[in-house]
This record gives sequence, structure tokens and C-alpha cells, in this order.
Amino acid sequence: MALRTVELRPATDADAAFLERVFLDVRRDEFPGVPESELAPILALQLRAHTAELTARHPRAETSIILDGGEPVGTVTVDRDGSRMHLVDIAVLAEHRGRGVASTVLSGLIDDGEHITLSVWALNAGARRLYERLGFAVVAEQFGYVLMATGVDG
Repeated sequence: MALRTVELRPATDADAAFLERVFLDVRRDEFPGVPESELAPILALQLRAHTAELTARHPRAETSIILDGGEPVGTVTVDRDGSRMHLVDIAVLAEHRGRGVASTVLSGLIDDGEHITLSVWALNAGARRLYERLGFAVVAEQFGYVLMATGVDG
């Protein structure tokens, strides 16, 4: 049995189509039953808004491509400030979810010893379970989102 290798590499301009594919793959699930002809313009608008917000709120953020066995399967965006890191976004293509890819990436970031914060929609139970399992704790709740962090004493 071959061991799977999950790695990160910096995203480049050549990755624009893949970054869009990941974004659309994740967001598409938020609109069950909406016909593709109606969904495409909504998702295109969301992508533009997401990109603008990312640039405005996290100008130092760096996006990496998640590779599983050399194949691009997702993205992770982090904003570092000294020994602190804010996880802006992590996304894995639907066909690669549930295989431990995100857990491996997050565990690697935690193992690097950085204090990590993140914000997640309060009703995203799956993501919250993942983060809690990896040692993140809720430190604040506001406007339907929770701020979570590593290194928080109970």
C-alpha cells in the first residue's frame, strides 16, 4: 500500500482556474436545487465579492494549493503576523473530502507551533467538529460566526 502525501505549494497566477473551481465547488452546495443556468451568475458574483473581501481584510494573506499525492485537491489561505496565524479559508474539492486532507493540513500548521485563529459560520457543524477535534476552542461569537483559536485554556 502506498502512503499518501499531502503537501502545500504556493498558488500562482497560473492557478486561477483551479482556485475558481474550488470556490465554485464549495459554494455550489449552498444552493441545492437551483438550476445551473441561474446558479452560475450568482456564484460568479460571490467569487468577485469573496476575492475583494479577501484582498481588503487580509492583504498579507497567502494562498497555497493543497496537493494529495501530487494532485491538486484544495486550497488553504492564511494570514501570518509574526508567530500568529489566522486561517482565512480552507477548502477541499467534494470528491476528495472525508479522506483526512484538511485534517492533515491543519495538523501540519498546528505542529509548526503557531497560534492559530479562525472564524467559522456557527451553523457549520462539520467544520466546527473538525476544528474542535484538532484542539481549537471557541473564544467569541458574533453575527452568526464563532472565533476559534488554538492554545486556549479551557
